[in-house]
Amino acid sequence: MRILFTVSNWAGHYMCMVPLAWAFRAAGHEVRVACPSQQVQGVISTGLMPVSVLDAADMMESARLAYWSLAINTPPQSGEMPLPLHPFTGEALDSVRDFDTGMLSDFWKKTITAVQRSFDNAVDFAASWRPDLVVHDIMAIEGALVGVLNNVPSVYYGPGFIGTVETEPGLNLMAGDPLSCFEKYGVDWTRRDIRYAVDPSPDAAVPPMGDALRIPIRYHPYNGNQDVDPWLLGPVRGKRVCVVWGNSATGVFGERLPALRRAVETAAQLAAEVVLTAALSEVEAMGSLPPNVRVLRNCPLELILPGCDLLIHHGSANCLMNGIVTGIPQLSLALNFDGQIYGRRLDPQGATKTLPALMIGAEEIDKAIAEVLFDHRYKRRAAELSASVAAAPTAVQVADLLVTLARTGELTAGDVAGLVAGRGQHHREITRDTVSEVR
Repeated sequence: MRILFTVSNWAGHYMCMVPLAWAFRAAGHEVRVACPSQQVQGVISTGLMPVSVLDAADMMESARLAYWSLAINTPPQSGEMPLPLHPFTGEALDSVRDFDTGMLSDFWKKTITAVQRSFDNAVDFAASWRPDLVVHDIMAIEGALVGVLNNVPSVYYGPGFIGTVETEPGLNLMAGDPLSCFEKYGVDWTRRDIRYAVDPSPDAAVPPMGDALRIPIRYHPYNGNQDVDPWLLGPVRGKRVCVVWGNSATGVFGERLPALRRAVETAAQLAAEVVLTAALSEVEAMGSLPPNVRVLRNCPLELILPGCDLLIHHGSANCLMNGIVTGIPQLSLALNFDGQIYGRRLDPQGATKTLPALMIGAEEIDKAIAEVLFDHRYKRRAAELSASVAAAPTAVQVADLLVTLARTGELTAGDVAGLVAGRGQHHREITRDTVSEVR
């Protein structure tokens, strides 16, 4: 059977899909990953086959433009926000008015051309390769069009906390077909037409799914690969805090974010060890660090987190899901509005705390770190949340279910319920033991 993944050039959205692609491959199916050229090396590093037929606007430019738009439209009384970077050069601005908006015309022309070309290329490749099933990420809906035109099922794969149809202003997914990419092929489509959605979110924080049949999946961490630092194999003496500041955060917001510096300094005062993983430029911009701060660059979180008592990060869905799987409390200093939305959905479970990183002061950060690190209730709730996601079906089981979908053309809620029930029974004793360890 032939399985086609369509993925955007945002690396995090692809990484969460990798274990499912591996499961298909291990079962003997052919797997191709249609992607933009920027994602080719990332796909190759996972041992899968890239097909660089997709295209898109530069993600960093788009994200910086979105932040510039937010900054210029934010009333002064709503708080002091750091100045945005120049959307296209990435250089620091002295004022939000320093950006020449005349440059937007060329940007939108290039973006529209790239998106339309991407859909056409995806259609052409699928017509040649003839997939039996398509799996697409949140920003690569070319896969949905391929599914319709080839009369095969297509499946949405979310990174967690992002549904198929969103009403939150900060998660505007452009539900329709604004560039007429579907209409060109005689297809009337919106995100409400998504029929199947694979979602790793905890059951207690499921995002809006519209009419789609949600297929839960256990989140299997994948954050790249590298040689294991022997230091990580040694004993942990006292409390250890991990601080994550991704390359995308630096690329969009710049190198001097007060929230990061404060989080590292406060964590270093309260814990025996702090592990910082951030962009090299960000680390250099921070200057000298406390002696108990260790910098690990590009180290996969799955190697770091098992020995930690607290995870502090910039609010991405991947960071949240890695922390949930590991079962440790988290402080999300959300840089983007979507991270704040994730927090509103997840924080009521008591394992996480979310603050808007661009709008808060040092005292709020200090108080939050002390609370999440030392309040035992966060640890207990984190263990319970971890146990709940461990009871979800594995990537192997979901792959088997999707193969059934490809063969029969349809799944029912009963199919999914049977899969979930079987997995829950298998993990019942593990769940009980895991939670009891922290009581």
